[in-house]
Amino acid sequence: MRKTRGALALAAMLSVTALAACGEDSDSTAAPINATVEGVNVQLLDAGQGPRQPLVWFTDAEEHAVNFSVTQGLEQKTEIDRAKQAELSKAAEESAASASESATDNPDGSSTTPGGDEESGGNSAASITEAPRPDESSAGSTEDLTVPYEEVTMNLPLTTSITTDGDVRTSEVTVGTPSGTNDERNEDIASAEGFTMTTEQGLDGRAQSRTFAAPDGASDSARASVEQALTKMNDLPIVFPEEPIGTGAQWKVSNRIDEGGVSMLQDITYTLRERQNMTIALGVEVERRPATQHLTGTELKILDVSSESSGQISLNLTHSIPERGSVKVTTTSTYGEDSSAVRVIQKSTSKTTWAPMKDED
Repeated sequence: MRKTRGALALAAMLSVTALAACGEDSDSTAAPINATVEGVNVQLLDAGQGPRQPLVWFTDAEEHAVNFSVTQGLEQKTEIDRAKQAELSKAAEESAASASESATDNPDGSSTTPGGDEESGGNSAASITEAPRPDESSAGSTEDLTVPYEEVTMNLPLTTSITTDGDVRTSEVTVGTPSGTNDERNEDIASAEGFTMTTEQGLDGRAQSRTFAAPDGASDSARASVEQALTKMNDLPIVFPEEPIGTGAQWKVSNRIDEGGVSMLQDITYTLRERQNMTIALGVEVERRPATQHLTGTELKILDVSSESSGQISLNLTHSIPERGSVKVTTTSTYGEDSSAVRVIQKSTSKTTWAPMKDED
């Protein structure tokens, strides 16, 4: 467990600290970089009530302005799994008893090797008496694994525009001046002003390709901060089912995301709360589970993951991102090793919020 402490704490904090990264001034835009677009699966769960019709995205030539913010929080602590500790203690006692019986069978203090040579039994006796009890060391020193709750928020004023060829919708999202909860770094983060994200989508909302383009003068950390914030928005793809649906309809969108360095399988359940012409209201529930059993770069196993979520968003079907609303997801992960009763409990919180742009006086 000792070897993995620093790696786990560092990996856990990466998603928080990246949002507060700094940069340099810039005024021109670099060439776009292709971004990975994860596939999604859409499953209709309930077609709903009343008149039913397909949901599809439309195109409006006007620009659309929205304030988008993403908050990431993290806390981490350690606990002792008493059942595992008892299991390890029992195994150690049985091993010691077996070794003691073996020593008793050789009263002269020697043991015979398969080749017939005799070796001193003194080392065996020492190994019995000096062997540490399970988790004596690891259970007594876990303070360096504790991370008090910390959160950071990045605010991105976004302007979107859309074009279409009738089959594919191309949306361009341009970032205004980013800001965050760390006032000391806001001037640096502002270097990412003008960052653009371009996405090609089907009329159901399924992304086909995506590119990011950052201002030439933005530092790598500033680019990474804005890209990560936009990726958090993309982690919640709003894709509609093919079937006609009515009020109360539910469908599930499944995809893969990265959560604090851990690959997660995600199921998003959307509920159609209301529809008025081009405006719809959706309830949002999110469930996440690990796609792998081990934490990359460590000896730790992912023993358990649970998630809690709440959210509601309002969409205009002629725009490319929500007009207003928020989605909050809290994921609790438990890590451990087979040879230790120490458990690392990590709770990460992600909240994405959309709000209308405030008019300036």
